[in-house]
Amino acid sequence: MKCLVVCSFLAAAVFSPAAVFAHGVDVSDVTGRTDVRTVKFGYTDGEPMLFAKVKVYSPSRPDVTVQETIADRDGYFNFIPFEDGDWRLTAEDGMGHKGEIIVTVAGGAGQGAAKTKEEAHAPASAGTLPMYIAIVLGLSLICNVFAFWYLAGRKLKKVGADYAHK
Repeated sequence: MKCLVVCSFLAAAVFSPAAVFAHGVDVSDVTGRTDVRTVKFGYTDGEPMLFAKVKVYSPSRPDVTVQETIADRDGYFNFIPFEDGDWRLTAEDGMGHKGEIIVTVAGGAGQGAAKTKEEAHAPASAGTLPMYIAIVLGLSLICNVFAFWYLAGRKLKKVGADYAHK
């Protein structure tokens, strides 16, 4: 019984906070002009991914970083594409969150109409949980904390009673 309670408390302490407080990455192309592309990196809860490390990969050399910089304090990053095709942009916040977007440029890079295709990816370790799972995990954590508190209190009373009889 004691081992079961300790194991359930440890499982709740290890898995619940990471799952309940984790959030994913939200990436969007918010271009206002056709020659300059603006991308916003943020989290699914609406907070910007401020000062994230951004890497840009061109369509002709998808394995080579053509630009590496940081996003601004609001999570925005601007770049000027110099060729047509699928540009891949990634952003990392240094805390395990990584976002990626593919920006498709067509009709003459830097001139004419351009269209985008979004492919935002959230890391598997920072995915969002359905609400019912988050509620169950939260209740489990609360129950385990109270069970630990109750059993620790009983153990202290027993030790105190044994000491009083001596």
